[in-house]
Amino acid sequence: MRHPSPHPPVISGDGGHVAYQDAKAQDVFVGDRTGATAADPVEGPSRAATLVQLSDNGCKVVYLSGSDTYVHDVRSGTAQPVPNVRGVAIDPTGRYPLYAPDDPSGPSLVLRDLRTGTDETVSNQPASAGTDAVSADGRDVVFQSGADDIVPGDTNGKAGLFVRTFH
Repeated sequence: MRHPSPHPPVISGDGGHVAYQDAKAQDVFVGDRTGATAADPVEGPSRAATLVQLSDNGCKVVYLSGSDTYVHDVRSGTAQPVPNVRGVAIDPTGRYPLYAPDDPSGPSLVLRDLRTGTDETVSNQPASAGTDAVSADGRDVVFQSGADDIVPGDTNGKAGLFVRTFH
């Protein structure tokens, strides 16, 4: 019997896959809705993991394990590590994960292109984002920040909502 997780199960945008976490075993599972649920956790049997997000097409799942974030490719069964970061979100295609580096002296949010391995700084100021923060093409990221110097002349002293666009 699987044990409920504090992270709710998620369904892919196309409705074909589900991802869920077994809280007691600290494992993440992905299955397709035809009933072919993975017998083994995506992170392997000897590691604990926390589910972050499933891509819209159900092909990629982002999870945290230890101090690292991983993007697991469901089709190939392989995972790309993004060391020393906390995964926040992934775009609907599964190509662009958004993460928060563990280094407090660096940027607070970074967008990675898994295909090229390049990173784009989303915010150098303290910022946060949710699981649906990255657009379908990975060009736009929405985030929130209380920093007063993201936009020149910002003097209202309140947290703001921002969208960073990459070309």
